[in-house]
Amino acid sequence: MKKPVVLAILVLFILSLTVPLAKSAPEYETKLILITPSRSDLLEAIKAKFEAYAKENLSVNVEMEFIKAGSPECMNRIIAWNGKPEADIFFGGDLTFHQKLKEKGLLEAYEPKTEGYQSLPFEFMGVRIKDKDHMWHPKLWWGHGFVYNKEVIKRLDLEIPKSWDELLDPKWRDLIVMCTPSRSSSTTINVMIVLQDKGWDEGWGYWRRLAANVGTFVQRSHDVHELVDKGEYAVGFGYHLAAIVDATKGFPVSIYLDPRGFIVSGVSLLKGAPHPNIAKAFLDWWYTPEAQEAALSVGGIPVIPNIKIEGPPGSPAAALREALGDKDNIYEYLKTFKGATLYNSTFAEEHYKEVAKTFDESIVAKHSELKDAWFTILDVEKLVKGNTQAEAVLSEAIAAFDKGDYAKAKSLALEAKQMVSE
Repeated sequence: MKKPVVLAILVLFILSLTVPLAKSAPEYETKLILITPSRSDLLEAIKAKFEAYAKENLSVNVEMEFIKAGSPECMNRIIAWNGKPEADIFFGGDLTFHQKLKEKGLLEAYEPKTEGYQSLPFEFMGVRIKDKDHMWHPKLWWGHGFVYNKEVIKRLDLEIPKSWDELLDPKWRDLIVMCTPSRSSSTTINVMIVLQDKGWDEGWGYWRRLAANVGTFVQRSHDVHELVDKGEYAVGFGYHLAAIVDATKGFPVSIYLDPRGFIVSGVSLLKGAPHPNIAKAFLDWWYTPEAQEAALSVGGIPVIPNIKIEGPPGSPAAALREALGDKDNIYEYLKTFKGATLYNSTFAEEHYKEVAKTFDESIVAKHSELKDAWFTILDVEKLVKGNTQAEAVLSEAIAAFDKGDYAKAKSLALEAKQMVSE
């Protein structure tokens, strides 16, 4: 071989060692598995959209699969997998579940590259939106409050309630239906809203007084929505998505969304995910208008602020816009509640067991006794007006009632009544 040729080959060889090769595109897997508590209509909507996106933009025929379970079970399964998960992404559930998985080292850091994600703040009105380490991310906003049947309220010549305190009026007696915190996460959030806002003692007093207007306690939050839909009750405590979906089915319902009842659900890449590249592509895609609009099409509240909530009459987006006071997005709606403190998930988690136990034992189990005591108090209240001594005794009755001592409360109320009868 001639020397010039040998020299040229040697130069090319050296260059190959010193010049970095161009970074190749990731090799996308053909399967993506989500473990999720999300509703089937949402999952079906995003499955169709993402599979089409992957085919057109990533040149891969991907098949999305879902492992469905409640939020706590999803978290427990991921913990049991211990770094060798059978899914790629945990999609949904309160951020507290995702934070716990982060603390156990079971999530993989990844920062979605799309503009939508980059535009999101890390915090909004005291609520964490993004993890500073990019271990978990926001999925959607989720709203809670009381759902109401507009036709029933009109038929009874009542006004649509616009605050929690309005529901204490005895005109709502037996017109309210409710689940319990021990059986429903949405009921837990609604109960916690009041306890966080009014304080522990006053908050429990509120729920005991409100329970006097409850016609029945049901097994599931789904039952609450169903009974209000059918007009068997005027008001019930629930969550936005059920109310929005039911409204689009033609039921005359809407929902008051308390600003303190909004939470952000999460989405995370699992450490050791079997299909990591397509999972990261999904996270990039999730913060695009296409993905967020797919969620909006079934009543989801977009986490990206530049997605305008609007749609034709009868659509989930139109029903959601009505519930959000005709605002373009969730952020504009929440800003109208100046000084409001959003949901404290840490407080809720710390007090959940106590709240569930207290509600079951002192409200549900004693519902008849509770109602008897409270309506005795209200009847006597009209009689003792102007009698200072009797009013003082009745105040003691109310204090006993608010603490859950219904027998003492009724006894004191009757004592006050006797004072004006003598």
